[in-house]
Amino acid sequence: MALTQSVWTDKTVNDQLVSTCNVAGETGDADVITARTSKKLDPTKPWSLAVYIDEDLSAAGSAAVDIWGGYSDSCSLATADVGTSSVLVHANSNDLDAGGTQVINVFPGISGTITQVSNASPGTALIPPFPYYIINVDLSTSLQDAATIYFTIVQ
Repeated sequence: MALTQSVWTDKTVNDQLVSTCNVAGETGDADVITARTSKKLDPTKPWSLAVYIDEDLSAAGSAAVDIWGGYSDSCSLATADVGTSSVLVHANSNDLDAGGTQVINVFPGISGTITQVSNASPGTALIPPFPYYIINVDLSTSLQDAATIYFTIVQ
C-alpha cells in the first residue's frame, strides 16, 4: 500500500481563509491523508471542513473522516492510527458516497470537558485547539480504483 498525501493551498475569498487540498489516492491505498494545515488557519476560531469525492472509494467497505490535532511543526500522520506529534481528536463514522459532500463544522476550544470523539455523527466536531490539523479519509478496505478526494476548509 502506498501512502498518499498532499499539501494545502490557501487563498482569501471575501475576507475568509479558504484552504484546499486535493489528494489523489492510488488503487490499494487504505488511507488518503492531507499534510498538516497551514499556519494561516487560526486554531482558536471555528472552521468548516467539506470533503467531496466524485466516485465510489470502495466496493464493500466504508470511509470515515478523521481529524487529527498536531502539536509541532513536524506533525504528520503515517497511517490511520500512527501519528507523529499528533493525536486523533475527531472520528466521523458516516460513510462518504460518490458525488456527495460531507461538511463538518469544527469548534476548537469550546469550554468544558473535551475528550477524543469516536464514531461521531457528521455535522459538528467539538475539539481541543491545536496549532495544526491533519485530515484523513480512513477506509475499512482499500481504494478499488484511483480516486481524488477534495478537502476544503473555510474560516
